Amino acid sequence: MTQKKKLPIVLKRPEHTLSRSLVDDDALWVLRKLRRSGFLAYIVGGAVRDILLGREPKDFDIGTDARPSEVKALFRNCRLIGRRFRLAHVYFRRKGLPDKIVEVTTFRGLEKMEDDSHLTPDDRDKTGAVFGTPQDDAMRRDFTINALLYNFDDFSIIDYTGGLSDLEKKKIRLIGAPDERFSEDPVRMLRAIEFAARLGFKIERKTASGIKANARRISEASPARLRDEVRQMQHLGIVGDVFKEAAHLGLLEHLYPEIVELEGIYPLLKPLDGAGSGGRPAQEFRYIAALALPTVIKNYPLTGDARLDEAAPAISETVTPLCARYQISAHIRHQAKEIILSCYRFAKGRHYRAKGKFSRRKDFNEAWEFYSLWADFDSSQSEAANYWRSYLQDRETPAEQRKKPRRRSGRRRRPARKNTPAT
Repeated sequence: MTQKKKLPIVLKRPEHTLSRSLVDDDALWVLRKLRRSGFLAYIVGGAVRDILLGREPKDFDIGTDARPSEVKALFRNCRLIGRRFRLAHVYFRRKGLPDKIVEVTTFRGLEKMEDDSHLTPDDRDKTGAVFGTPQDDAMRRDFTINALLYNFDDFSIIDYTGGLSDLEKKKIRLIGAPDERFSEDPVRMLRAIEFAARLGFKIERKTASGIKANARRISEASPARLRDEVRQMQHLGIVGDVFKEAAHLGLLEHLYPEIVELEGIYPLLKPLDGAGSGGRPAQEFRYIAALALPTVIKNYPLTGDARLDEAAPAISETVTPLCARYQISAHIRHQAKEIILSCYRFAKGRHYRAKGKFSRRKDFNEAWEFYSLWADFDSSQSEAANYWRSYLQDRETPAEQRKKPRRRSGRRRRPARKNTPAT
């Protein structure tokens, strides 16, 4: 991959808001040890971006010119991971908490060597790319806002790609040619939309056009990676916004080819996102049910006279292949099917005979909340939803308040005559 190198923009310490007091202490310790050993070391990636935006970084990654084997030799608490490109994870134990990981990556070069017989295994990664300079590594990253470096030596920020300008303009801009970069890693298309939703940014025009032109490539990406990306969006509460933009750019139809009906998805996803961002656990089966329900209803209408034994296979036709594509467990698949099948029970309204048994199920409240979201969107469910609201309200009313008072007649009853002993 050829890139035109740019002279870096360097912000001195008084010109930016990134202070070492905002950097994790363990990450600083790793930086200092690398520098004392004679290696270059910078804080790279999302941590620099988040601090400049006034956000709290999730983690701190470090870029260095030390080879992975040299990093491992330097830190006893280090483990090398990765098959294609070796990463060093430096572990720190925390009492009562999971281990903290500081990720250390060796700077990657731009070009791939045609003849690399003279290089040792420590001089290249397993993709064929040669290790390079900090500038080379910045140009290999996905988006300009993720390519900023923090130099701990003089507390300056180094920008080789125009990331500082894009931060100021609130733009997501791909580094390099879209056709080339998206073919290298199709997941970048989904990540561009994710960053835009998470940060409230706009996707730059050339990058958006590249996503439209390469949308079909998303099916070539690893299903496990795609599922991890979507689950991260669920925890952040941004699935609705991401999927809406993904549909606009033609990406969603290749991400979930089983979903053929989009209308109604977003009214379900937005409340689920709100619950997730509000601290409620983001359950994967809820999102699967929200994606599948409009398509299921298109194939088998949600009406009061729908048969449950016919609805069940119609649900499986959509949910089963979707879950199989992303290797989702049978338990989660079953939960998604059940919550959709419960919508068909609710749609029967007063004519559903097993109301008492149904309302005592453990998952009833979950199902009712989900159906209520759909009923708010689909006006044809208003009558059934109103009946169930009344039914549930009556069920929660204490028995003594539900008992109707006896109606008294107009005539007063004569008091009973007492039997008195004869004198």
